[in-house]
Amino acid sequence: MKIRRSVLTLFLAAVLIAVSLTGCGKGKDEALVKKITGTDPETTVMTINGSDISAELYYYWLSIVCEDTAAYFTDGIQWDEVLYDDVTVSEYIKSTTLNTLIQYQIVTDLDKEYHLQDEEEVQAYLDEVIANNIDNFGSEEEFEKSLANAGVSRETILYLYKTQHLYSDLQDKLYAAGGPLEVTDAAVQQYIDQNYGAENGNYSAKHILLKTVDDAGAALPEDEIAQKKAQAENLLAQLRGSDDPQTLFSQLMAEYNEDSGEPEDGYTFGPGEMVDEFYDGTAALEEYEISDLVESQFGYHIIMRLPSEIPAVEEIKESYALELFSVMFQERVSGAKVEYIQDITLMEPKEYYSEYSKGE
Repeated sequence: MKIRRSVLTLFLAAVLIAVSLTGCGKGKDEALVKKITGTDPETTVMTINGSDISAELYYYWLSIVCEDTAAYFTDGIQWDEVLYDDVTVSEYIKSTTLNTLIQYQIVTDLDKEYHLQDEEEVQAYLDEVIANNIDNFGSEEEFEKSLANAGVSRETILYLYKTQHLYSDLQDKLYAAGGPLEVTDAAVQQYIDQNYGAENGNYSAKHILLKTVDDAGAALPEDEIAQKKAQAENLLAQLRGSDDPQTLFSQLMAEYNEDSGEPEDGYTFGPGEMVDEFYDGTAALEEYEISDLVESQFGYHIIMRLPSEIPAVEEIKESYALELFSVMFQERVSGAKVEYIQDITLMEPKEYYSEYSKGE
């Protein structure tokens, strides 16, 4: 399938860290995690790929995910509500918290493996971030209070900022020119040969659509549908009788097409990206051939197949590198080894958040 530029994002944007510090409950002391759970913040509650995860870091993320989830409820989090596949809100919060911890650990692991960071540059970035936070809070004292309110240390916040910075660098550099996993032109060309063009089920086409449904997707009255069909047949007859059907198609498309989202030069698509009638109708045509009427759930289509778009190597090299990074990162997330400390019982989200949010 054709590459879609997908950028894998960590759960928390840098700006959200600052928001989480200002949005936390007031009047909490710096021993927040211990006060609520009875566990020392530095206690290891699990390991991910052999690296220790502290109670402080776990409960910090748990509180963030709870805050994010709470925004979707008007009367408080409905912990036992089923979201999907018998997964409750509470279970979703726990799995999202764990997945976020894993993502951050994978970034750290990749950094140790490939050493792409300039330590001086990273330190300068962190110094700037902290200075901006202190400025935003008005003083270093107020900044420290905000950390205490969030139940998180400066060290942990620096870790979060650093990891986000590392992620951006890994994404930009790992598969880029000169990077340790540099994508070669030959590899990109092989990808193009295997994924683009009609021989790989990818087509380009434009169409004239006369809709038989309204903007909400409801069917039009039968008499209006009959009028649309008659109009489509008339347009097709004009095209069949034209000495220059390609030019006429563009003219009729500009005047009659009811697909408001269609680009002027049509669509490029692969299997599963269009309704079957449109995909199959296009596949049955030769280049620049015009179809008979094709009926789908949206209405009547007149399709003209175009030459398949085959990108040059340089056009997709960056997006291909990002795709490789995304796939690699997700595989590492899926394969992460998580081990819980046996004598540590993690507090349920509902119990922790009810205590955490007191005084907000």
